Amino acid sequence: MTVKNSTVLLTVFIVTSILFIGIACTDTQTTDMAPVTEHHAEEAGIPLIYHMSFISRYAKKLYFAGEAESWVLADIYNHEIEEISEGIVASGEMHDGINVSQLIESMLLPQVERIEEAIDSGDREMFLDRYNVMIQTCNQCHAASDYGAVKVTVPQSNPFNQDFSAE
Repeated sequence: MTVKNSTVLLTVFIVTSILFIGIACTDTQTTDMAPVTEHHAEEAGIPLIYHMSFISRYAKKLYFAGEAESWVLADIYNHEIEEISEGIVASGEMHDGINVSQLIESMLLPQVERIEEAIDSGDREMFLDRYNVMIQTCNQCHAASDYGAVKVTVPQSNPFNQDFSAE
């Protein structure tokens, strides 16, 4: 190997090392898609639909867990829906002059509590009935907030790469 080739290899090694060290030491923001709190949402300007998409995702997972009588898992997803909803309520979300926070507080959160009762009881039929009422309530809320075009349905098939069966 010639001195010129050695110098080139050493230079490439040093530049690559500096690049990797720089990347490793950089304070990067997370790209995790976990819901943010209302304070972060306000600061970042995250739109309401971001939070609604997570509520929708967790509602589908809640359905499959409850249908499979996997009550621990159902409780997890119901809690996530409640947490996101409470964050929206706390933020005082207004959208096109409509108090979305108030709608969620008066419409969705009571349904989440009713589903929690069904989960705690371990009653699959009660869960499915209350889940259906929650879906109807979601659609009523969408209509009340001038988003009636957003029609939520009970899932018909599992779109997730996840097993929802109880342990």
